Amino acid sequence: MTETVAAKDDHDGGSAANKENVAPKRLTIEEAEAALQAASEQESSLEAELEKLYARAAHLCEAESRNLAYAAEQHKQVPGAVRKLQETLAQTSGIADELSGRVRRLDTLRGRLEETVKLVDDMLELRECSDHVMRAITSEDFEGAARYISRYRAAREALPAGTDDASVQVLQEAEKQLGAAIRQRFESAIMAKDKAAVSRFARLFHPLGLASEGVEKYTEFIRRSFAERCASKFKSLVPVMGKRAETEPAPYAEALTSAVTEIADIVQEHQQSVEEEFGSENFIVVLRGMVDEADAQTLRIIDKFVKDNSKVFKQQIGVDIRDVGAVLEETAVITQRTQQFHMYVHNVAADVVEMIEDRDAWKATLPPGCSEEDGLLRETKLVRRVQELVSDYVTVENSFLQQSVAKAVRETDCLDPEDPDQFTTTLVDDVFFILQQSLLRATSTFEVQAVGATLNCVSDTIGDLVKAALQSNLQESKRIYSNYVSHATNICPPAPGQHPLQALFTDSEGRLRPNLTSAISWPHSLNNLMQCLEYLDKLKEATEAAFEDTFPKDGPDKDKLPMLHNLLSMALDERKQEFEEMHTAHCKEGVTMFLGHLRPSLEPLGRLDYNIDEAQYSDFQVNDPFAKAFNTAVEMIYQHIISVINTTSCEEMMQELATRIVKRLEREALTKSFSLLGALQFESDIRVLCSFFTNVSEQALRHKFSRLFEMTSILTLETVDELRELMGEVRAWKVTPEEIRTLIDSRTDFQASEKELTLLLPS
Repeated sequence: MTETVAAKDDHDGGSAANKENVAPKRLTIEEAEAALQAASEQESSLEAELEKLYARAAHLCEAESRNLAYAAEQHKQVPGAVRKLQETLAQTSGIADELSGRVRRLDTLRGRLEETVKLVDDMLELRECSDHVMRAITSEDFEGAARYISRYRAAREALPAGTDDASVQVLQEAEKQLGAAIRQRFESAIMAKDKAAVSRFARLFHPLGLASEGVEKYTEFIRRSFAERCASKFKSLVPVMGKRAETEPAPYAEALTSAVTEIADIVQEHQQSVEEEFGSENFIVVLRGMVDEADAQTLRIIDKFVKDNSKVFKQQIGVDIRDVGAVLEETAVITQRTQQFHMYVHNVAADVVEMIEDRDAWKATLPPGCSEEDGLLRETKLVRRVQELVSDYVTVENSFLQQSVAKAVRETDCLDPEDPDQFTTTLVDDVFFILQQSLLRATSTFEVQAVGATLNCVSDTIGDLVKAALQSNLQESKRIYSNYVSHATNICPPAPGQHPLQALFTDSEGRLRPNLTSAISWPHSLNNLMQCLEYLDKLKEATEAAFEDTFPKDGPDKDKLPMLHNLLSMALDERKQEFEEMHTAHCKEGVTMFLGHLRPSLEPLGRLDYNIDEAQYSDFQVNDPFAKAFNTAVEMIYQHIISVINTTSCEEMMQELATRIVKRLEREALTKSFSLLGALQFESDIRVLCSFFTNVSEQALRHKFSRLFEMTSILTLETVDELRELMGEVRAWKVTPEEIRTLIDSRTDFQASEKELTLLLPS
């Protein structure tokens, strides 16, 4: 047996022994028996567990079998239960139908009872009203009587025919008597101008079902009161032509302003009470009536204004220009107030319309020509009349502007000979004051048509009258001034406290010339031109600011603002460009007037030979050939013009003078011969001139000398290697290849073969 166990062990563990090379463990008989016993016990345990599982499964099968049998039995009973449920539901439906019919009959009975109760209440109400209404009328308790009639009106529609005819007859008679009494008292209150009584009786129309009549009469009262107040002010309007200083400066505008302001006060005073008593939709009716009356009264004022100033609006012959200006100012105010009133009433109406509940029904009742947004006429008689007035205003404004500017440039121009710091005359100040006032006045009308037309007129006036006057003064004064500055003593620094142009302002005997204007002083004329350029910018800024104030970006006319800015730019920018070109041309002419003083210092340049040796070069270092003398002459001219001409024009003239001297030096450089020392001297002269002009000029002008510096860099070359290095630089040359070859050829001591020059120089 031991051998058998060992053999079994050998067989079982053979594969493991082969894999792991571990010798099999041999069991003794006792160990094998113990292992067999353990296996037997485990087998017994598993068999016991299987028996338990089998018993449980048998129990579950038995239980489920009973459940299935019960379910089968119950299933057999379902059809009977369903039939029984159907019978029950049918019985319930019948009972419900019977109960529903009873409820409907009860509801009908309840409705009839309520109608009966209401009829009884209405009859009692009717009798109560009939018992008290006559006593209220007799005692003049009109408010109480109106309440009884209102209750009767609310109840009578529900009463069947023939119900308490006696009470109904009493109430109908009372309604007639009360209506007549209220109308009569209302008329008496209107005649007596008793506002409290008018307000009291106006409120009583609505309870009587006479709201429309009440609104109409209330509006009539307001219009009559307003018309009477306007009539008293209208009588005080008298023609003021020629005596405005003794009266109000703008009586018609004041009267119109007072009228539209009073309408605004009436709106504030009556709006709440009208809306409470008659409804928001009826306030629109009242407002419409007030606007009609405002049209009537303000049209009277405007027509009288135009009639009393007919000379201004039709012919302007023999009318003082100051009176024309005053009429234009008053016209602008009238137009402005009309536009403001128009915007105000339409805004008020639009706000009221927003509160109307049944908007569609209200729109259906609008009169023809009224806007659905505010219920008012889209275009009133006043608006149309003001548009006509604006057309007349534009015509008069254009004529007034032309006359005023013509007077300023021909009659009022004045030069101050005592103040050396006053570079301009009164011409430009006067002209641009007139132009600015005209534009601001047109803007204040709130009418784009007036603004656009005035902008065109201002542009034409500047381009015609102002430009012609400036041109004429410049030409006339140039003739006088060019002769004046031809004498060196006249451009020398003046004595302390003396005007630099003193000799220009006095005659041969030393007496001051009468009626001094810019026409005799070219510096003042040029300064006037420069001042025009500055004032054009200021005029544009002031007008733009007026546009922003009059037509704000968040206002109703915000869409007009870009168009107005565009019109302004079109009117002024082109004129500014014309004046800038004119200014440049006259600055060049000014330089020409002073060239006579520069010719002596430039004459040595024409004769100067730059093909010099060391001795001549040393002499030039001590005795400057021309540059310093030229700078001295220019300095004298500069000191004179800076004392009588504005900084910008002076700068323009110095820039022009620098351009001319540079061109002269370039011509000389291309026609002369140079030694190396001569080229160095020429470069030194260029630097002296450039330094001087740079010091007296506020703007950069070194670029004007750039070609000359390129020329000197070529002329001062010593060897071919230097030429090769210079030509090898990456740069944009301002001198042409032909000029470079000319400059190289002008060097008498530069050694280079033709082949070398051909290879090195650009073609």
